[in-house]
Amino acid sequence: MAESVKRAPAWVSVVGLLLAICIAGLAAATPRASAVTFCGGVTLAPYGQGGDRCWGPSRESLNFAAVVTYQRAGCVNIASSSNVLLQSWVCGAAGSAPQYAASVTYLQDPRGFHKGVIRNNNLSYSATFSGNFGCANGCTS
Repeated sequence: MAESVKRAPAWVSVVGLLLAICIAGLAAATPRASAVTFCGGVTLAPYGQGGDRCWGPSRESLNFAAVVTYQRAGCVNIASSSNVLLQSWVCGAAGSAPQYAASVTYLQDPRGFHKGVIRNNNLSYSATFSGNFGCANGCTS
């Protein structure tokens, strides 16, 4: 006599899939959760003038950078240890504090040394900004 196999309802599979997606999202967000501040509370000159950027320290396995804005819009990028920008600028609106206005990830060189870079995106006025970065293997300040 063959025994019938009982299957779990379909909703159990859906819930399991959603749980797996949430766990994967948390794992990917780890650098953001342990972000280290750089250029905290720095005043940057208007875009295009000397002093419109602030470069963070070079860190091994840096793969995330973000900008926090206060009075003006700001941008963020990731650079090599030689200050070569590795991606296009990602910009965000003014007044994001305490949240990130914009963030960027760089996953192409997990063992390389990189740094976060923030920039004032306003053409006329100086403003205050802060940057944050995260590393795949954990960052030290």
